[in-house]
Amino acid sequence: MNRRFVLGLCATFVVQTVLVGTMVWSRASVLRTGQEITLRSTFVDPRDIFRGHYVILNLLLETPDGEMDIEPGSPAYVTLREGDDGFWVAEAVHAQFPTGSTAPVLKADRVYPTRIILPFDRYFADYERAQELENLRRNQKLGVILALDGKGGAVIGGLTIDGEKIYDEPIL
Repeated sequence: MNRRFVLGLCATFVVQTVLVGTMVWSRASVLRTGQEITLRSTFVDPRDIFRGHYVILNLLLETPDGEMDIEPGSPAYVTLREGDDGFWVAEAVHAQFPTGSTAPVLKADRVYPTRIILPFDRYFADYERAQELENLRRNQKLGVILALDGKGGAVIGGLTIDGEKIYDEPIL
């Protein structure tokens, strides 16, 4: 084999390993140290023939009352506050990351006058778990626990039913 080919192959392997390691470390770091919030959700259990069963997350986060100075369909940052029922709700919508605020912030993909679209829409689970979640959603309050990174990003950290944590996402 050509020496350059072998060195190139080794360099490619190292770069790919570092990229994957960085993604895993970043996610694990947010799960371990991020602020946890819970959003109200409904679930639907479809199936992806390539990736298996998953639950579609219909996170129920509505825009706060009042005027929005953001173009409908634009990305935005949402400051949150804890509601009376333990689920977090939108307090205000901003075009830029709000500096100086102590409230948790979540970056939204798109904001409309009545609805906030978040970057998570699927939660993958095995067939039995996806079916169980679909059955439980009919009569109970389902929640998705998000770990916030302090910059508007978040990862799914677990699930709740009627306020009780039923699943905790493993850190690694």
